[in-house]
Amino acid sequence: MLAVVIAAAIQTQTPPPMVEPLVSTRSTVTGQPLALPQGEVEVTVARVTLQPGGAIPRHRHAWPRYVHVLSGRLQVTNFDTGDVSVLDAGSFLVEAIGQWHMGEALGDAPLILLVIDQAPPGVVNVERP
Repeated sequence: MLAVVIAAAIQTQTPPPMVEPLVSTRSTVTGQPLALPQGEVEVTVARVTLQPGGAIPRHRHAWPRYVHVLSGRLQVTNFDTGDVSVLDAGSFLVEAIGQWHMGEALGDAPLILLVIDQAPPGVVNVERP
């Protein structure tokens, strides 16, 4: 029902909004299939800012985490696979589940991330060693 209301509202816009699909995936960055927790799910959204050279220490996630790089450059090092990825502003990442990794801000500008977690209610979706 909500989709119908939204679609009707969009159609009345002049000019209509531009919709540019960015990502459609069924797996994480390392190819793991995505699965949501069974039962209730809590969605948590946060903006994370790292200063140049800053890092998010080694950690892993039990549930899906999605990251949109709003500005700056992000380097992700996956300790389980050995992969190192660099993502620029505008990039979108579905983080690995259950694999140890870290993130670092590259360059001279702050790194700003939009982070979205889907986990059981009250669960923090970050485990540190």
